[in-house]
Amino acid sequence: MPIKVYVAEAEGIPEYGTTTTLGKRLVAVKFLLPEASEKEKLDFQRDVRILAALEDRNIARVLGACYREEPYCVVMEYLEHGDLCQFLKTHITAEDAHSMPIGVKTLRNCLVGKAYHIKISDFGTDNELYACDYYKVDGTMPLPVRWMAWESIFLGKYTTKSDVWSFAVTLWEILNLGRRVPYEHLSDEEVVQSLRQLHHAADCNNVNSEDNCKEDSRNVFDYLPRPTASSKDIYDLMLECWRREENERPTFREISLFLQRKNLGYAPTS
Repeated sequence: MPIKVYVAEAEGIPEYGTTTTLGKRLVAVKFLLPEASEKEKLDFQRDVRILAALEDRNIARVLGACYREEPYCVVMEYLEHGDLCQFLKTHITAEDAHSMPIGVKTLRNCLVGKAYHIKISDFGTDNELYACDYYKVDGTMPLPVRWMAWESIFLGKYTTKSDVWSFAVTLWEILNLGRRVPYEHLSDEEVVQSLRQLHHAADCNNVNSEDNCKEDSRNVFDYLPRPTASSKDIYDLMLECWRREENERPTFREISLFLQRKNLGYAPTS
């Protein structure tokens, strides 16, 4: 989608959850460029309506939008430290990794604001820095295959449990401080082939038992290695999130409670 993002100054924007305005503030203005196709225009309108309807302190706020006439644009809150992937590379040292707050789903779609408050946004998908993260599978639209569960790629199935899989890949990236790419030793095609093994494991007609089938699938799928900064229990959580069977993966509530316990007592240093 052809997008251009500008930073501008605006006045009269209320603080989250109140009607109190804070004077002049910086905002991010995202424009859909004139060369956008009709489908891209419809997608932009849909995305803006969805984002505008979401109210959560952990989601970048939509402050205003124009999507009924051109030029289409959306005004969003500005988060000063930029996207989380670049932030990790430039601000966090290996010694800080154990004390980092963890609670995001997609590294490139998260922005970092004051006091290191991380908010989910959709700006990452428009950043040219990450164009190479997408790969076309069998002629489909480009997909971020390195972050996707096998059932989403091969069955077109998107659920909270496939999101759990993606979250664990993001967690792996965070603990590697954004300095390593998932499956960095594999090409995009090889990543798809590795995930295809889990898809093929669904057909166990030639296997004596379901348990054997699951064991075989673990042997052929190339799991991400344990990050140096990761404790064993966090890596075990990741492996649970990457289980082949969706119903064997933890829920986001279970993950959240686990990470809250791990982060107990954490406070940003600045």
